[in-house]
Amino acid sequence: MRCRTATKKLKATLQGYSQWIKLNRSRKLRESMPELRRKLTGFMNYFALPDNSRGVWKVYESVVEWLYKWLNRRSQRQSYTWGGLKDMLRRYQIKPPNVRKRNITVDWYC
Repeated sequence: MRCRTATKKLKATLQGYSQWIKLNRSRKLRESMPELRRKLTGFMNYFALPDNSRGVWKVYESVVEWLYKWLNRRSQRQSYTWGGLKDMLRRYQIKPPNVRKRNITVDWYC
């Protein structure tokens, strides 16, 4: 038996992140990015199990895509390229999940 995030919870989490990014896109990055980092870290600490890497990656990739989309809508000019967005994520220490190395916080199975 494998432990994975339930589909309903995953959809609700994705919708919650989408709404949060959309509502907070006009805030200064130095205010909103540390909050986003805390949200993602909490999600990964809770849901990062060895068999759940696909769900964790899906959330991380979706958040990055939404950041790119909504931060570039703050003005008529494009604010970020993909390289610039990756640099900004590194600056605010928003790291991708490290599931390849099995650096999993929790060590139990359902």
